[in-house]
Amino acid sequence: MVYIAAVGITTVIFGIGSLLLISRARNKLTDGSIRRFMDNFAICLAFIVTFSVWQTLRDIYQVGGTFNGQTTYLSYPEYIFIIFAYIAFIITSFRTQKISEEFGFRDVGKKISQLMKPEQKIAVPAPSRQAAEPKQEELQSKKVIAAKKSRTGKKKNAKKK
Repeated sequence: MVYIAAVGITTVIFGIGSLLLISRARNKLTDGSIRRFMDNFAICLAFIVTFSVWQTLRDIYQVGGTFNGQTTYLSYPEYIFIIFAYIAFIITSFRTQKISEEFGFRDVGKKISQLMKPEQKIAVPAPSRQAAEPKQEELQSKKVIAAKKSRTGKKKNAKKK
């Protein structure tokens, strides 16, 4: 009996710790669908923690359970907590489906995974000599521009004299 109580107390401690972590994470999120999901998840966890607290207290004080093969009234709250937890899980699953529709990256994810396959390496062309060296046409046009500038410069100097 002591071992069952120890397991129950440990479960309650972990549950309360999880609720605290969810609360801290929720406070850092902005309003939106992910924050609503965290709220729903916290409600599910709260019902499970409440169930664990009730069952642990019942085991510590050795009350409830069955009496002459019949379930006593102290067992009914356990059932209610679990039923509400499952209802909350159904609602959370529905909202998770809505989030997946909102942020659904299935199509994009398939394309990314196809691009990232190891057998399909992306070939990056090596720089060619043509790209590195200036083209002949460019060199000629630069020479023509330089020649025109030098002629106009000579003409201006001649007019000044």
